[in-house]
Amino acid sequence: MSPLDRIIFSLCFTSICFMNCSKINDEPLICTENFVTITLQITGEPPSDFYTIRLATGDTLRHQWVYKNYYPVVDDNLVGQMENDVVEDFRFVGKRDENTINMRYKIKSDGCHVVKVEGLETIM
Repeated sequence: MSPLDRIIFSLCFTSICFMNCSKINDEPLICTENFVTITLQITGEPPSDFYTIRLATGDTLRHQWVYKNYYPVVDDNLVGQMENDVVEDFRFVGKRDENTINMRYKIKSDGCHVVKVEGLETIM
Protein backbone atom coordinates (compact mmCIF):
# COMPACT_ATOMS: atom_id res chain seq x y z
CA MET A 1 0.00 0.00 0.00
CA SER A 2 1.44 3.35 -0.97
CA PRO A 3 1.91 6.16 1.53
CA LEU A 4 -0.93 8.03 -0.18
CA ASP A 5 -3.29 5.06 0.36
CA ARG A 6 -2.32 4.97 4.04
CA ILE A 7 -3.20 8.63 4.35
CA ILE A 8 -6.57 8.06 2.69
CA PHE A 9 -7.23 5.17 5.06
CA SER A 10 -6.40 7.14 8.15
CA LEU A 11 -9.99 8.47 7.93
CA CYS A 12 -9.00 11.66 9.67
CA PHE A 13 -7.75 14.33 7.39
CA THR A 14 -7.28 16.72 10.23
CA SER A 15 -4.40 19.11 10.64
CA ILE A 16 -0.76 18.25 11.21
CA CYS A 17 -1.23 19.33 14.80
CA PHE A 18 0.06 17.16 17.59
CA MET A 19 -1.45 16.40 20.96
CA ASN A 20 -0.07 15.02 24.19
CA CYS A 21 -1.35 11.47 24.35
CA SER A 22 0.21 9.95 27.46
CA LYS A 23 3.57 9.41 29.07
CA ILE A 24 6.16 6.66 28.77
CA ASN A 25 9.02 6.65 31.28
CA ASP A 26 7.88 10.12 32.43
CA GLU A 27 8.50 11.50 28.94
CA PRO A 28 5.51 12.91 27.05
CA LEU A 29 4.35 10.76 24.17
CA ILE A 30 3.42 12.97 21.24
CA CYS A 31 0.72 11.47 19.05
CA THR A 32 -0.63 12.60 15.71
CA GLU A 33 -4.36 13.11 15.37
CA ASN A 34 -4.46 10.61 12.48
CA PHE A 35 -6.67 7.56 12.95
CA VAL A 36 -4.77 4.44 11.83
CA THR A 37 -6.46 1.39 10.35
CA ILE A 38 -4.49 -1.72 9.41
CA THR A 39 -6.08 -3.22 6.32
CA LEU A 40 -5.96 -6.25 4.05
CA GLN A 41 -6.44 -5.76 0.31
CA ILE A 42 -8.48 -8.63 -1.15
CA THR A 43 -8.06 -8.78 -4.94
CA GLY A 44 -10.04 -11.95 -5.60
CA GLU A 45 -13.60 -12.88 -4.68
CA PRO A 46 -14.82 -10.45 -2.00
CA PRO A 47 -15.93 -11.96 1.30
CA SER A 48 -19.63 -12.04 2.19
CA ASP A 49 -18.68 -11.49 5.84
CA PHE A 50 -15.46 -10.52 7.58
CA TYR A 51 -14.17 -9.97 11.10
CA THR A 52 -11.01 -10.11 13.19
CA ILE A 53 -10.45 -12.25 16.29
CA ARG A 54 -8.17 -10.92 19.02
CA LEU A 55 -6.62 -14.22 20.08
CA ALA A 56 -5.51 -13.04 23.55
CA THR A 57 -9.11 -12.34 24.61
CA GLY A 58 -11.20 -14.22 22.05
CA ASP A 59 -13.00 -10.95 21.21
CA THR A 60 -14.49 -10.63 17.73
CA LEU A 61 -13.85 -7.22 16.16
CA ARG A 62 -16.28 -6.16 13.45
CA HIS A 63 -16.02 -3.15 11.16
CA GLN A 64 -18.87 -1.86 9.03
CA TRP A 65 -16.89 -0.25 6.24
CA VAL A 66 -14.84 -1.35 3.26
CA TYR A 67 -12.91 1.02 1.00
CA LYS A 68 -12.81 -0.39 -2.51
CA ASN A 69 -11.19 -3.81 -1.87
CA TYR A 70 -9.44 -2.88 1.40
CA TYR A 71 -10.84 -4.58 4.51
CA PRO A 72 -10.05 -3.37 8.05
CA VAL A 73 -8.15 -5.79 10.29
CA VAL A 74 -7.78 -3.54 13.39
CA ASP A 75 -7.84 0.19 14.03
CA ASP A 76 -6.89 2.74 16.68
CA ASN A 77 -10.08 2.08 18.66
CA LEU A 78 -8.13 -0.83 20.17
CA VAL A 79 -5.13 1.20 21.42
CA GLY A 80 -6.62 1.88 24.88
CA GLN A 81 -7.11 -1.86 25.44
CA MET A 82 -3.55 -2.87 24.49
CA GLU A 83 -0.30 -2.65 26.43
CA ASN A 84 2.35 -0.51 24.78
CA ASP A 85 4.91 -2.44 22.72
CA VAL A 86 3.38 -5.84 23.54
CA VAL A 87 2.83 -7.83 20.35
CA GLU A 88 -0.53 -9.62 20.14
CA ASP A 89 -1.86 -12.19 17.70
CA PHE A 90 -4.97 -11.46 15.63
CA ARG A 91 -6.73 -13.52 12.98
CA PHE A 92 -8.62 -11.92 10.09
CA VAL A 93 -11.45 -14.11 8.77
CA GLY A 94 -13.19 -13.44 5.45
CA LYS A 95 -16.03 -15.81 4.54
CA ARG A 96 -16.22 -16.69 0.85
CA ASP A 97 -18.01 -19.39 -1.14
CA GLU A 98 -14.86 -20.95 -2.57
CA ASN A 99 -12.24 -20.47 0.14
CA THR A 100 -12.39 -18.73 3.48
CA ILE A 101 -9.61 -16.24 4.19
CA ASN A 102 -7.85 -16.98 7.46
CA MET A 103 -4.89 -14.61 7.92
CA ARG A 104 -2.75 -14.24 11.03
CA TYR A 105 -1.41 -10.83 12.10
CA LYS A 106 0.94 -9.68 14.83
CA ILE A 107 0.02 -6.20 16.02
CA LYS A 108 1.17 -3.94 18.83
CA SER A 109 0.34 -0.49 20.15
CA ASP A 110 2.94 2.26 20.37
CA GLY A 111 0.74 4.12 22.85
CA CYS A 112 -0.83 6.24 20.10
CA HIS A 113 -1.62 3.92 17.21
CA VAL A 114 -1.83 0.27 16.24
CA VAL A 115 1.29 -0.97 14.44
CA LYS A 116 1.47 -4.03 12.19
CA VAL A 117 4.47 -6.17 13.10
CA GLU A 118 3.67 -9.07 10.79
CA GLY A 119 0.96 -9.95 8.28
CA LEU A 120 0.12 -9.76 4.60
CA GLU A 121 -1.04 -6.57 2.92
CA THR A 122 -2.67 -8.24 -0.10
CA ILE A 123 -4.34 -11.59 -0.81
CA MET A 124 -6.17 -12.99 -3.82
